[in-house]
Amino acid sequence: MNSQDLFLLVALGFLIFMMVWSSRKRKKQAAELEQKLSVGATVMLHSGIIGNITELQDVRAVIETTPGVKLTVVKQAIRSVESNPLIFGTAKAESKPAAKTASKKPVAKSTAKSSAKAATKPSTKKA
Repeated sequence: MNSQDLFLLVALGFLIFMMVWSSRKRKKQAAELEQKLSVGATVMLHSGIIGNITELQDVRAVIETTPGVKLTVVKQAIRSVESNPLIFGTAKAESKPAAKTASKKPVAKSTAKSSAKAATKPSTKKA
C-alpha cells in the first residue's frame, strides 16, 4: 500500500466519523427540544411564526399565534422554544400612547407639465 492509498483511507474514515457524530448531535438536540415542549410554551416555527402551544398530540402541536387563531403543525416544524417571549411581542408588555401625527396638509406643488406648457407657449405680446 502506498502513501496515497493510506491518505484516502484516513480521509474516508474521518468523513464517516464526522457524519456519524453530526447525526448523533442533531438527534440529541431534537430530544432536548421535545422535552422542552409543554402547553403554554412560546415557540418559533421554521417558517418564522411565533405562538404559544395550546395542545400537544403524538406528532402534532396546536399553536395559538394571536387570540383566536390556532395552527395545527407537525412537531418537527418547531424550531425552538423561546425563553423570553417579550422579545417577540407574544406576551403583553406595557403599552405607551401613540405619538400624535401632524394635522397640517402638505402644500400642493406645481407640476412639471404646467411649467413646461408655459415655457412652450409663444408670447402674444405686441410691442
